[in-house]
Amino acid sequence: MASMNPILMTGVSIVFMALSAYTVAFVAQLRSHSPRRLLRISLTVGVGLDLTATSFMIAGSRNFHLTFHGLWGYSALALMALDMVLVWRRYRASPADAIPLGLRRYSVFAYAWWVLAFFAGIFVALRLR
Repeated sequence: MASMNPILMTGVSIVFMALSAYTVAFVAQLRSHSPRRLLRISLTVGVGLDLTATSFMIAGSRNFHLTFHGLWGYSALALMALDMVLVWRRYRASPADAIPLGLRRYSVFAYAWWVLAFFAGIFVALRLR
């Protein structure tokens, strides 16, 4: 069995932390439909970890070319970054008010898209072994 590139392995470890942060944010939003601190911080940390993990995975990749999984992952990161911006914007506009249903639905979509991209990455990694 071949060992995985340490840079790529670091990216994989960090993306698991991003999954954890995004999941905390998702559950926080489900429990309280307001832009509370736990939601905002978890979402922001998740995006930061996701950006870091993506950078490590690009740096550790043997051949950089756009793949279906890569495009899916970049789009998932973009959706989560937009979700973060929208949640922070909502908080700044009206900290005590509930997050509108449209934004909550978008958050569910963005999280689901990201989780699917995450599992697609696991599938790709297992196929390459």
